[in-house]
Amino acid sequence: MLDRVRSTALRQLFQYWDEKRGHRSAPSREDIDPAQMVAFLPSVFLIDVEEESRRYRVRLMGTALVHWYGRDLTGCHVDEITDQVLAALDELVMTWEPWLVTGEYVKKTGRAIVYELLALPMSSDGATVNMILGGVAQVPLNKRDRTVRL
Repeated sequence: MLDRVRSTALRQLFQYWDEKRGHRSAPSREDIDPAQMVAFLPSVFLIDVEEESRRYRVRLMGTALVHWYGRDLTGCHVDEITDQVLAALDELVMTWEPWLVTGEYVKKTGRAIVYELLALPMSSDGATVNMILGGVAQVPLNKRDRTVRL
């Protein structure tokens, strides 16, 4: 997957996640140290997986994402923001497979931004995915991009 990641920040995030998981399928929240993520932390998000209701709540939204999106979504459930990524999040939770998507976000001003989104599983018990670590970064448009409007 790393060879498909265009953003430097997301490439660093993937490498950090991969290092922290070691031989496991996913690292735990306890493995993650924000002080070691300074270079790419502004582009990072963290989502809690609420197993009983299978909802996803934004636990952390990096400052670059808040600025880019126009508001802080910390505490919001993903289904309150968009339903377009719910199936992909469900699949990540079931398969433990990271995913990468390129899409387009149209701001209220009408300006379109092409972005790359990386989502990575995390597990506190090694048996279930209970968090998703990810990042979003603006990238130049590429003819092969899959566009997802959020």
